Amino acid sequence: MDSKRKKIRRDWKKKIALREEEVMEMLGLSKSTMRRLHSNREIPHSKLGITNLYMPKELKKT
Repeated sequence: MDSKRKKIRRDWKKKIALREEEVMEMLGLSKSTMRRLHSNREIPHSKLGITNLYMPKELKKT
């Protein structure tokens, strides 16, 4: 795992919610894979306006 991902993993533990781009970078997912996981409800999320938010504690479970 490269140093950028390690830093992101450390930082996300401090956050309450992550944006889609942060999750994609942290998990090394492409945009299409992220959309598929989201559409199939395989990755838990909440919606705030037009923004999808992902809770770090929920991501650990999946």
